[in-house]
Amino acid sequence: MIYILAGIAKSGKSLIAKEMIKRYHMEVIATDRIMMMLHHGNKDLKIDVTRSDQSVSQMLEPYIGGLITSLINSKKDVLIEGVHIQPQFAKHLAQKYRGKLKILFLGYKDIKPNIKQQELLDYAHLLDNPWYLDYDADAFTKLINYLIKESNALEKACLKYGQTYYEVQSVTNQMDDIINKLIN
Repeated sequence: MIYILAGIAKSGKSLIAKEMIKRYHMEVIATDRIMMMLHHGNKDLKIDVTRSDQSVSQMLEPYIGGLITSLINSKKDVLIEGVHIQPQFAKHLAQKYRGKLKILFLGYKDIKPNIKQQELLDYAHLLDNPWYLDYDADAFTKLINYLIKESNALEKACLKYGQTYYEVQSVTNQMDDIINKLIN
Protein backbone atom coordinates (compact mmCIF):
# COMPACT_ATOMS: atom_id res chain seq x y z
CA MET A 1 0.00 0.00 0.00
CA ILE A 2 1.14 3.52 -0.75
CA TYR A 3 0.21 5.99 1.98
CA ILE A 4 0.19 9.67 1.12
CA LEU A 5 0.25 12.23 3.92
CA ALA A 6 -0.12 15.63 2.30
CA GLY A 7 -1.31 19.05 3.38
CA ILE A 8 -0.25 22.42 4.60
CA ALA A 9 3.31 23.24 5.62
CA LYS A 10 3.97 22.77 9.32
CA SER A 11 0.85 20.64 9.90
CA GLY A 12 2.86 17.78 11.44
CA LYS A 13 3.47 15.55 8.41
CA SER A 14 7.16 14.98 9.17
CA LEU A 15 6.53 14.26 12.85
CA ILE A 16 3.89 11.72 11.90
CA ALA A 17 6.23 10.19 9.32
CA LYS A 18 8.92 9.74 11.98
CA GLU A 19 6.38 8.03 14.23
CA MET A 20 5.29 5.72 11.41
CA ILE A 21 8.91 4.72 10.84
CA LYS A 22 9.14 3.77 14.53
CA ARG A 23 5.84 1.89 14.63
CA TYR A 24 5.76 0.22 11.24
CA HIS A 25 9.38 0.37 10.00
CA MET A 26 7.89 1.89 6.89
CA GLU A 27 9.96 3.52 4.21
CA VAL A 28 9.22 7.26 3.99
CA ILE A 29 9.82 9.53 1.02
CA ALA A 30 9.51 13.29 1.50
CA THR A 31 8.37 15.33 -1.49
CA ASP A 32 10.76 18.07 -0.32
CA ARG A 33 13.63 15.71 -1.21
CA ILE A 34 12.20 15.16 -4.69
CA MET A 35 11.82 18.91 -5.16
CA MET A 36 15.38 19.65 -4.05
CA MET A 37 16.83 16.76 -6.08
CA LEU A 38 15.22 18.08 -9.26
CA HIS A 39 16.07 21.70 -8.41
CA HIS A 40 19.76 20.93 -7.86
CA GLY A 41 20.06 18.11 -10.39
CA ASN A 42 18.56 19.71 -13.49
CA LYS A 43 18.48 23.50 -13.72
CA ASP A 44 16.69 23.18 -17.10
CA LEU A 45 13.54 22.09 -15.24
CA LYS A 46 13.41 25.57 -13.67
CA ILE A 47 11.93 24.31 -10.42
CA ASP A 48 11.87 27.45 -8.30
CA VAL A 49 11.79 26.30 -4.67
CA THR A 50 10.75 29.80 -3.57
CA ARG A 51 7.41 29.65 -5.40
CA SER A 52 4.17 28.62 -3.71
CA ASP A 53 3.68 24.99 -2.74
CA GLN A 54 0.83 24.73 -5.26
CA SER A 55 3.02 26.03 -8.11
CA VAL A 56 5.85 23.66 -7.31
CA SER A 57 3.36 20.81 -6.85
CA GLN A 58 2.20 21.12 -10.43
CA MET A 59 5.78 20.95 -11.68
CA LEU A 60 6.48 17.85 -9.58
CA GLU A 61 3.35 15.89 -10.55
CA PRO A 62 4.92 13.84 -13.37
CA TYR A 63 7.86 12.85 -11.15
CA ILE A 64 5.73 12.00 -8.13
CA GLY A 65 3.35 10.10 -10.43
CA GLY A 66 6.29 8.11 -11.81
CA LEU A 67 7.56 7.43 -8.31
CA ILE A 68 4.15 6.13 -7.24
CA THR A 69 3.94 3.88 -10.30
CA SER A 70 7.33 2.35 -9.48
CA LEU A 71 6.43 1.94 -5.81
CA ILE A 72 3.14 0.21 -6.60
CA ASN A 73 4.98 -2.20 -8.86
CA SER A 74 7.38 -3.00 -6.00
CA LYS A 75 4.45 -4.02 -3.75
CA LYS A 76 6.02 -2.43 -0.64
CA ASP A 77 4.31 -0.32 1.99
CA VAL A 78 5.65 3.22 1.63
CA LEU A 79 4.65 6.58 3.04
CA ILE A 80 5.02 9.66 0.86
CA GLU A 81 4.76 12.86 2.87
CA GLY A 82 4.84 16.47 1.86
CA VAL A 83 3.09 19.55 0.64
CA HIS A 84 3.60 18.75 -3.03
CA ILE A 85 0.50 16.65 -3.66
CA GLN A 86 -2.67 18.64 -4.21
CA PRO A 87 -6.24 17.29 -3.93
CA GLN A 88 -6.91 17.33 -7.68
CA PHE A 89 -3.76 15.26 -8.34
CA ALA A 90 -4.63 12.97 -5.42
CA LYS A 91 -8.04 12.31 -7.00
CA HIS A 92 -6.33 11.41 -10.28
CA LEU A 93 -3.92 9.06 -8.48
CA ALA A 94 -6.72 7.44 -6.46
CA GLN A 95 -8.69 6.76 -9.65
CA LYS A 96 -5.65 5.42 -11.50
CA TYR A 97 -4.54 3.16 -8.64
CA ARG A 98 -7.84 2.11 -7.07
CA GLY A 99 -7.34 0.32 -3.78
CA LYS A 100 -3.57 0.79 -3.78
CA LEU A 101 -3.34 4.25 -2.19
CA LYS A 102 -4.53 5.79 1.05
CA ILE A 103 -4.43 9.58 1.11
CA LEU A 104 -4.92 12.07 3.94
CA PHE A 105 -4.55 15.86 3.88
CA LEU A 106 -3.65 17.80 7.03
CA GLY A 107 -4.44 21.42 7.72
CA TYR A 108 -5.23 23.79 10.57
CA LYS A 109 -7.86 26.27 9.43
CA ASP A 110 -9.51 26.55 12.87
CA ILE A 111 -6.45 27.04 15.07
CA LYS A 112 -5.72 30.34 16.79
CA PRO A 113 -2.55 31.87 15.30
CA ASN A 114 -0.83 32.31 18.67
CA ILE A 115 -1.39 28.64 19.54
CA LYS A 116 0.07 27.51 16.20
CA GLN A 117 3.07 29.81 16.66
CA GLN A 118 3.77 28.34 20.08
CA GLU A 119 3.41 24.78 18.76
CA LEU A 120 5.94 25.49 16.00
CA LEU A 121 8.38 26.97 18.50
CA ASP A 122 7.90 24.04 20.91
CA TYR A 123 8.61 21.41 18.26
CA ALA A 124 11.27 23.19 16.20
CA HIS A 125 13.98 21.01 17.74
CA LEU A 126 12.35 17.90 16.22
CA LEU A 127 12.51 19.20 12.66
CA ASP A 128 15.34 18.83 10.15
CA ASN A 129 14.88 22.38 8.89
CA PRO A 130 12.88 24.76 11.10
CA TRP A 131 13.36 27.59 8.58
CA TYR A 132 10.71 29.76 10.21
CA LEU A 133 12.99 30.39 13.22
CA ASP A 134 14.81 32.97 11.08
CA TYR A 135 11.63 35.07 10.83
CA ASP A 136 11.07 38.12 12.98
CA ALA A 137 7.83 38.30 15.01
CA ASP A 138 5.83 40.12 12.29
CA ALA A 139 6.95 37.80 9.51
CA PHE A 140 6.21 34.76 11.68
CA THR A 141 2.68 36.03 12.39
CA LYS A 142 2.12 36.72 8.67
CA LEU A 143 3.33 33.21 7.85
CA ILE A 144 0.92 31.59 10.30
CA ASN A 145 -2.02 33.65 9.04
CA TYR A 146 -1.12 32.75 5.45
CA LEU A 147 -0.94 29.04 6.30
CA ILE A 148 -4.30 29.18 8.08
CA LYS A 149 -5.78 30.82 4.97
CA GLU A 150 -4.18 28.09 2.83
CA SER A 151 -5.70 25.47 5.14
CA ASN A 152 -9.14 26.90 4.40
CA ALA A 153 -8.45 26.65 0.67
CA LEU A 154 -7.12 23.10 1.10
CA GLU A 155 -10.26 21.97 2.89
CA LYS A 156 -12.40 23.38 0.07
CA ALA A 157 -10.25 21.66 -2.55
CA CYS A 158 -10.48 18.36 -0.64
CA LEU A 159 -14.27 18.66 -0.64
CA LYS A 160 -14.30 19.49 -4.35
CA TYR A 161 -12.09 16.54 -5.31
CA GLY A 162 -13.41 13.99 -2.81
CA GLN A 163 -10.29 13.84 -0.64
CA THR A 164 -10.08 13.52 3.13
CA TYR A 165 -9.09 16.66 5.04
CA TYR A 166 -8.08 16.34 8.71
CA GLU A 167 -8.09 19.36 11.01
CA VAL A 168 -5.00 19.43 13.24
CA GLN A 169 -5.14 21.34 16.50
CA SER A 170 -2.30 19.54 18.30
CA VAL A 171 -0.29 17.05 16.29
CA THR A 172 1.08 15.35 19.39
CA ASN A 173 -2.36 14.88 20.92
CA GLN A 174 -3.86 13.76 17.61
CA MET A 175 -0.95 11.59 16.43
CA ASP A 176 -2.66 8.22 17.02
CA ASP A 177 -5.89 9.36 15.41
CA ILE A 178 -4.10 10.76 12.35
CA ILE A 179 -2.10 7.57 11.88
CA ASN A 180 -5.22 5.42 12.31
CA LYS A 181 -7.12 7.56 9.82
CA LEU A 182 -4.31 7.16 7.28
CA ILE A 183 -3.60 3.45 7.84
CA ASN A 184 -7.19 2.18 8.17
